[in-house]
Amino acid sequence: PQVADIGLMGTKVRKDGKTVEGVDIFMGGKVGKDARLGDKVQQGVACDDLQAVLTNLLIEHFQAQPRSAGDPNPGRVEVMLGE
Repeated sequence: PQVADIGLMGTKVRKDGKTVEGVDIFMGGKVGKDARLGDKVQQGVACDDLQAVLTNLLIEHFQAQPRSAGDPNPGRVEVMLGE
């Protein structure tokens, strides 16, 4: 259980018949007066697949925009944070 916009909890997962490092992904959660734990939105994501999964979550839930193809850091997204 995590309390953050996006939380990661380490775990072991099976990928291609092998046990590898991975994470469960949680979203939401709150501290303070109305505290609650985040909801598990993805289970057993291999660390090798994590960048693509997090990129999709940022685009879908936080309106992130993929950077242009000529960017020196391919695979990154930009998120504009509001107040």
